[in-house]
Amino acid sequence: MFQGRRGSLKRALEQAGDGELRELQEELSLRQERVAQLEFELADTRADLSRFENTYEARLGPLERRVEELEADLEQARIRSERRAQWGERLDSDDQPVDVLEQFRKTWTPREKPPEAPPTPDVDSASKEQMKTIFRTLAKRFHPDLVTDPKIKLWRQDIMAQINEAYAAQDMLALQKFADRPDRPVEHVEKTREQQVADIYQEIRRLDQVIRNLERTLKELINSHTVKLMLEVSINAQQDRDLLQEMADRLKADIAKMEAELASLS
Repeated sequence: MFQGRRGSLKRALEQAGDGELRELQEELSLRQERVAQLEFELADTRADLSRFENTYEARLGPLERRVEELEADLEQARIRSERRAQWGERLDSDDQPVDVLEQFRKTWTPREKPPEAPPTPDVDSASKEQMKTIFRTLAKRFHPDLVTDPKIKLWRQDIMAQINEAYAAQDMLALQKFADRPDRPVEHVEKTREQQVADIYQEIRRLDQVIRNLERTLKELINSHTVKLMLEVSINAQQDRDLLQEMADRLKADIAKMEAELASLS
């Protein structure tokens, strides 16, 4: 037992004095930090986006669906108006032409409105910052792209999905429960210096590709229409301007005009 501990201490001292190995390990650590940071930025953006989509749906969703319904009704009403001008009183008789489009719409248009999105919990600023810190730590420990073993990667994918879900829900307790979990099975295999150097070089190259993929995904998400709208709403809110309310008012005005036209055609 004593000899084994002495051998491990000797190897640790040798590695500490190995400048090349130490620099490689620092390079690897920097990439692991970058992966964890990018994963946090993705999760943070997706969580903000999910909350914004819930708000958007609650405030504008019913109005947009009403506009779509009225547009369909107006199309059919205009068709009937044109046919009435052409066929006159015969349109109201038993041998009037069958309105196939109207029958199709009534048959296939869903009558039930989609369920409303569940409300997101209100979280104070201090708790949000604490959850961000916890998430960054967990992402560095559990991100599946930080390991190469297929079994551990698969296990981590499930864990990371649960962490993302907890963060999106702003569930502090759920996030804290992952802190005491191991990030992989405890295994120790002695490797030569050459094997360690080769493994680190290979892992650095792999993580460089992971970083590029995460950066591309984050860029695509940030440049999406919904995120741009979310940022625009946030910026206007800082100037005491409710952009969603302005959009709702425009939709209501459109609805009023379409309902008036529909009434005139009936």
